[in-house]
Amino acid sequence: MKTNNIPYFAIEPHEEEKTTDVFIFGDIASERGGLSGLLQSSSDRSSNSLARELKYIPEDHQVVVHINSNGGELKEGLGIYNILKERDRVTTICEGFAASAASVIFCAGKARIMQPASLLFIHQAWITTSGNSDELNKVAEDLRIITNAAKAAYKEAGINIDDDELDQLLKNETWITPENALEMGFATEIVDTDEEDEIRNDAMNSIIAAVTESKNVGRVELAPQTMTLLSEYTMAVNKSESLFELATKALNAINNDSEIASRVKGLVDDILATQTAPTSPAGVEDIKGFFGFGKAE
Repeated sequence: MKTNNIPYFAIEPHEEEKTTDVFIFGDIASERGGLSGLLQSSSDRSSNSLARELKYIPEDHQVVVHINSNGGELKEGLGIYNILKERDRVTTICEGFAASAASVIFCAGKARIMQPASLLFIHQAWITTSGNSDELNKVAEDLRIITNAAKAAYKEAGINIDDDELDQLLKNETWITPENALEMGFATEIVDTDEEDEIRNDAMNSIIAAVTESKNVGRVELAPQTMTLLSEYTMAVNKSESLFELATKALNAINNDSEIASRVKGLVDDILATQTAPTSPAGVEDIKGFFGFGKAE
């Protein structure tokens, strides 16, 4: 699996509120050993280190796990899943993708929340390998056993579909919408963006809507990667009164001045010019082996 030098998770405790936010925004990778480990950047952090840090979150804290991940190694995802399951107060929120091993982590929450613009992705364990017929038969059987570990997590969460339907979803490499996730029991709720108490959460989205739909500007189709960045800014706005006030001023300025709206559109166009559409995890060999089942070197 390809990695970068950016930590894929962060933990933010809030002692006064007795809550801890955990952000899993990236591939779920294990620590590398041998020569590969020596070359690993000190800024890389594995799910093993995340699991260790989860142990130090005070027992009286509500843990809110924010997930936007293509997945990773199932053994790492199961480790995080089981540690979270040991706690009494865990909420998981799908902020974008909860794909493959990340969908297992998502199921650790007693409350499992989908954003309206988010997706789960589930599939069978997958590997690229070689060998003779006996070896390949053994690999196939092992993959079935590994897939069953993921199925156990889904069923423990309380999904209300039978084994045959779940097997078919895994076989088909299925993207699951928030509505279908709620219907099948993967999720317990979908964020209601129409409620009054969600207005602040949508401040940045309102600005983007004003830019992209204004009659003075014309509609702009935002790339998914751009929307992911904007959703992160929205989270920041929600946590800061000063940012919320700034966002409100910006929205008013855009609504009242077409020249400003045009300039903002130009910035959005510049962003889009550098964006490439994200590839489905199911089509990327380095990522499709989310379940991380490989032979020891």
